[in-house]
Amino acid sequence: MLRPATPGDRAALLALVLAEDAAYSGAAAVSTEEAGAFLDGFAPGVVFDADGRPRGYAAVSEGGGTLALVDPADDPGPALDELVVWLREQGADEVHAYAADARRIAWLEARGYRHRRSAFDLERGGDPPPAPARWPPGVAVERHRPGPEDAAVHALIYLDAAWTEVPGHTARSLDAWRASVTSADRGWVARRDGRPVGWVVGRVFGDGRGWIDQLAVARSERGIGLGRALLLHALDDLRAHGATMFALGVQGANEAAVGLYRAAGFVVTRQWRTYA
Repeated sequence: MLRPATPGDRAALLALVLAEDAAYSGAAAVSTEEAGAFLDGFAPGVVFDADGRPRGYAAVSEGGGTLALVDPADDPGPALDELVVWLREQGADEVHAYAADARRIAWLEARGYRHRRSAFDLERGGDPPPAPARWPPGVAVERHRPGPEDAAVHALIYLDAAWTEVPGHTARSLDAWRASVTSADRGWVARRDGRPVGWVVGRVFGDGRGWIDQLAVARSERGIGLGRALLLHALDDLRAHGATMFALGVQGANEAAVGLYRAAGFVVTRQWRTYA
C-alpha cells in the first residue's frame, strides 16, 4: 500500500538510500548525513509499505525532479507498479535508475520507458592539493552573504547562467533555492564591477567528504577560466575546512562541465540513467 511519508519514516528512508547505493553504485559508501541532505532536496512523498515497514519511496522536487527508492532485497516490480503511477499523477514522467540496476531498467523498458539521459558522480582525492585559482582580469570573489544578495545570485544562476537549459537541471524558486543553501554550506560569488557573474557552493560532511553542490557561470563570462577558478577556489576552501576528498554531480549532457571536472582530477564513480 502507499501512504504519505511521515517524519517517523526518515530513518527507514535513509536506510533505503544507502542500501540502493551500496547495491548498485560500485563506489565507496556515503554517510547518513549526506544521504539526508539528498533526501531533503525533495518534498515529502509517499511510502510503499509492505510487512509493516517502508520498502519503497517516491518523491518530487519543486522543479519536477523525481526520486524512486526500492529495497534492493525485494523484487522491484510491486513497489514500482505503485510508485511510478504516483509519480505520473504528480505530472512527473521520468524515473531514475542506477546504471547497474538491471532489474529496474528491465521493468521500465518493458513498460515503454526509454533512456533519455545520464548523470554522474565524480570524485577526487584530497592529495595532491588543488591547483591555485587564477581569476580572470577584473573578477573578484567574496563569500556569499545570505539575505541581501540572494535575489541577485538566484538571477545569476537561473537567468544569466541559464541553469535549466542543461537537460536534467531543474528550476528552483528564490525561496526554494534560498532554503537549499544551509548554514553548513560555504558559498562564493564572483563579481565583475560589483555584479555577480559566477557562483559556487559546497559543504564538508562529517566523514570528510567535500561536496560541490552547484557551480554556475554567466554566459557572458564563459571561456575565460572563471568556472575553473571557482571550482579550484571552492576545493581549496573545503580542504581548509576539513575535506579529505571531494565529490560532485554532473549531467552527462553538460560536456563542458564534465571536461572541467576531469581536468581537475575527478573521475566518475557513479552513473544514473533517466528514463521517460
